[in-house]
Amino acid sequence: METLPLLSMGFDGARLQATRHAVSGRARGQGLAGERLEDFLAAVNEGVVNAVQHGGGRGRLRMWRADGALLCEVRDTGPGIPDLVLDTESLPPCAAPGGRGIWLMRRLSDEVRFSTGPGGTVVRLSMRLPADAPPAAEPGADPLADPGADPVAETVVETAVETVAAASDGELRAGAGHERTGRNPRGHA
Repeated sequence: METLPLLSMGFDGARLQATRHAVSGRARGQGLAGERLEDFLAAVNEGVVNAVQHGGGRGRLRMWRADGALLCEVRDTGPGIPDLVLDTESLPPCAAPGGRGIWLMRRLSDEVRFSTGPGGTVVRLSMRLPADAPPAAEPGADPLADPGADPVAETVVETAVETVAAASDGELRAGAGHERTGRNPRGHA
């Protein structure tokens, strides 16, 4: 099993942009590009934002490469996600108090796993790397060292909002059902 640690960092509401920037730099360095990169960043962003909003205001993010996939784990110490929210497969109505972030994570990543309880939640997102991805190599320069804006990371929130709006208009259809572990119904190749 090929395993390469890429990133480990704490985050809170003040570090959301820096977290997106770090994830974007590492994901690009491992060969994700285009729509797959945008989808992965949007899914990770939803996990991080959920941890800040619902999971105690802060969390820990780890990212690594294993067996031809890029994995990202977001961990918080909040009260956990109710079963009803995790069991819902369709897009929650606009008036619902939550669940859209989980819905997005399931559709934007190749696989997502939730482990949750009163001591916190761990969300593990996975995205297969392209066949022509660079070979596993130690991570390069720290992406946080360059404070310049990352246009891909900065569009993550806008992309997620547009995805929800499109789904609300019926442009995205839910595919195969998801439980606490599932594959992306969008069918990323």
